[in-house]
Amino acid sequence: MRNKKLAPGILSIQLLVLMSYSSVAMLILLSVYFKHLGGSPRQIGFLLGIFSLSAFLSRPFVGWLLSKYNPRKVVVAGLILVLIMTAMYLFIQELNWFVVFIRILHGFGFSVFILAALLIAVLITREEERAYAIGVVSTGFMLPLLVVPFMGEGIIERFGFSPFFLCAVFLAAIPLVFGLFWKVKLPRFPEDSEIKSVGFLRLLKQRRIFLIFFLTLIFETGLSSSLSFVPLLAHGESPMWAGYFYTFLSLTAVFMRLYGGKRFVFWGSPRSLLPAFYFISGGGVLIYFASNNILLGLSGVIWGIGVGILYPHLTALVVEGVPFREHGKVLSLFASSVDLGFAFGPLLFGWVSQYFGLRDSFIIFALFVFLSSSALILWGKSYLLKKLKKGT
Repeated sequence: MRNKKLAPGILSIQLLVLMSYSSVAMLILLSVYFKHLGGSPRQIGFLLGIFSLSAFLSRPFVGWLLSKYNPRKVVVAGLILVLIMTAMYLFIQELNWFVVFIRILHGFGFSVFILAALLIAVLITREEERAYAIGVVSTGFMLPLLVVPFMGEGIIERFGFSPFFLCAVFLAAIPLVFGLFWKVKLPRFPEDSEIKSVGFLRLLKQRRIFLIFFLTLIFETGLSSSLSFVPLLAHGESPMWAGYFYTFLSLTAVFMRLYGGKRFVFWGSPRSLLPAFYFISGGGVLIYFASNNILLGLSGVIWGIGVGILYPHLTALVVEGVPFREHGKVLSLFASSVDLGFAFGPLLFGWVSQYFGLRDSFIIFALFVFLSSSALILWGKSYLLKKLKKGT
């Protein structure tokens, strides 16, 4: 199998995503601060989930924005809003509507940035290299998890929450400076007056896109639950540090996307989806049994295999066979399912853990991912495996 090559500009997009997500990775520990302010599991789940719910509701507007303006300019606008909202966390003293306001606008700004960056990556990449390129770009979400949560836990323990938030502000400022000087050459949309624009609902009615939308929703619901509530589980067990989970999850996912995307024969095949979901479920079960840092780190490895495979494969599949001019819209639908999963995950997990306990909730969500992904993939297997003609 020949080695795949990256399009010029992919590595700079990956670097931009990495720098931007470093600030968000620091704020993964917000659940600890909200608990410090007296928040219940339901309140914490709501405040964590509203970030992604805001991003979800903004997707149609962002999709329209990207059809009207240069995506590079949209990237910069999103980064400016992210920096402003990150700075506002310094002024939170109690859990009230001010916190909701910050979370909503922070989620909107990050939504604008990520969708624009992802669209640029798709536009400059050939279809046969797309799963590999998206895998490389998406390592920008994983690499910060190697060290940033560890660093955040150390800052909180030694210096308190104000320096913790100042560090998050600093990390949010770096990608904005980079983005102001970043240059990328984008292809022009082919002019074809006979091709009519397709609406969001019509795209979603296509069974393949419908399946990918809901599979992504299931994946991100499970992922966001663990990312958001592992810190509370670890802080409830004094010998454990949540950073072990994030570090090993990130290392494994990055390996899968960089080495696996270039070397593994199965990479890019829809047949990889079901095994990847089973790894996600297995990681959730192991978190239930985790009583020390070794088991917590091992659960991160198992999670990382599934996470490393799913995101680039689902992203590449959703744009396959879609006309060039509709890439922005279908990516907007895909990103909406990501956001909805990240919104529902903490919200639902907070409610479930309120009644069943924090540890038991991990195995409940693992069973949910296992059963729902199996049912969807087996039901729509023929549509996922069918090779579409380009431009249809």
